[in-house]
Amino acid sequence: MSTQYVDRDGDTWSLDADSGQYFCHHFYDGRTLDDVRSAFGPLAVREEGSDRLIPEEEYRTETLLRRIIREELDRRLGPEVTA
Repeated sequence: MSTQYVDRDGDTWSLDADSGQYFCHHFYDGRTLDDVRSAFGPLAVREEGSDRLIPEEEYRTETLLRRIIREELDRRLGPEVTA
C-alpha cells in the first residue's frame, strides 16, 4: 500500500519509517494516520507510479481483491507460477 495520503485540502501526508508517524509540510510533529483522518479526512491514496488519487476506501477494497485473487491463483497454480 502507498505511504502517501492526500487530505481534502490537497496536502500530502507521508510516512516516516523511523517514527511510524505521518508528516506534512505544514506540520513538524508527526501524527498517526487516524489523527490525520479525523482532523483532515477523508483521505485519498496516491497511486504508486502515477499522480492519480484514489479514495482510501476504494483503494483498500482494490488491494483486498488483489490479495484474494493472488492467494487463489497461488492455491490453484502454485506460487512459482504467479510470482
